Amino acid sequence: MMFFKSVVVSTFAILATTAAPTTSTSQCNTGAAQCCNSVGAANSLPGAAAIIGLLGIILQDPSVVVGLSCVNLVGSTCTQQPVCCTNNNFNGVINIGCTPLSL
Repeated sequence: MMFFKSVVVSTFAILATTAAPTTSTSQCNTGAAQCCNSVGAANSLPGAAAIIGLLGIILQDPSVVVGLSCVNLVGSTCTQQPVCCTNNNFNGVINIGCTPLSL
């Protein structure tokens, strides 16, 4: 019975660590950590398709995670969605290739 409990606890521990990939602000090696008003897949996040079209952005993967209305994350305060993105070339209007951050 004790072996069963150990297996169940171990399984939940593994699931908890692999469920949502996140990184910390100190691990954001693609530039400054960002705080975005909304984050989601480019092909399903409301407003993303319009911005992508207006800016003439061509995405290799339409389901890539993007952030909208982003600003540099100062300290560890972000009331919206903290992320680390690989393409921050659009002045925070849209950031592409984002990964959620744990603060």
